[in-house]
Order: sequence, then structure tokens, then C-alpha cells
Amino acid sequence: MSDELLSAEQESAAQLLAIGGIDKQDIADRLSISRTTLWKWEKNEIFRARVDEIKREFSSFGIGLIESKFVEAVNDYWNLIKTTENSRVKAEGLRYFIDRKIGKPTSKVDLGVNNGQNNDGVNEDVIDAEFDEIVSEYEYEE
Repeated sequence: MSDELLSAEQESAAQLLAIGGIDKQDIADRLSISRTTLWKWEKNEIFRARVDEIKREFSSFGIGLIESKFVEAVNDYWNLIKTTENSRVKAEGLRYFIDRKIGKPTSKVDLGVNNGQNNDGVNEDVIDAEFDEIVSEYEYEE
């Protein structure tokens, strides 16, 4: 490979490798090259860079396709919720939208009497006992 240009066969091999899931011997057979030749191409930095570039292009295309359909998918989902005659399906769909917006409750907070604890969950009696212990150790050292 010279001057950073790939031959037509190398470009085809790079595309087939980027697709993935195709056995390397099958790629070599499709291109009428030896498996050794393909292996040598894979060791070449320019060839590897091209395979990576094609993979990124595939990924970008896929993400763009999904994003282009996203609004339509959300609208279709919303229309299904609004038009269903099954009240349970409607409730679950609405709950999903609400949970996505304000968050799903994960735990219950007890707002009852604090039983000797401040709002940080720290027991004041334990703190007082530890303080007294430190003071007594300090006084003993003097």
C-alpha cells in the first residue's frame, strides 16, 4: 500500500471487515485473494484506519436513522396510549411518560419523630458519648 491509497480490493476488504460477522476466509474467497494477503493488509496501519473509519460511518448512519425516526416513534406511542380502550394499558403508558419526566419514586422517606436523631440521621447521644470519651482521654494525658 503506497501513498495512503487503498486498492479497490483493499477498500472492499475494509468494508467487509467493518460490517463484521463475516469469516475472514470468506472475505478472502469473495475477493479472490489469499487469507495471508488479507492478514498482511490487516497489519497495515492505513488499512486498519480505513476499517475504523468505515465502522464510524456505519455507526453515525445508524444513529442518524434512529434519531430521524425518534419523534415519529414518540408520537405513535402517545397516540397508542390515547386511543387504546384498555384502561390498564393507558395507565401504564401515562405512568411511563410521567416517570420519565419527574422520575420514578424509589424509596419512602419517614417524616416522623426523630427519636433523638437530627435530620442527618446522626444519633446525638452517640456523638455526646464520643465527645466525652475524647475529653476524658485529653484530661488523663495532662
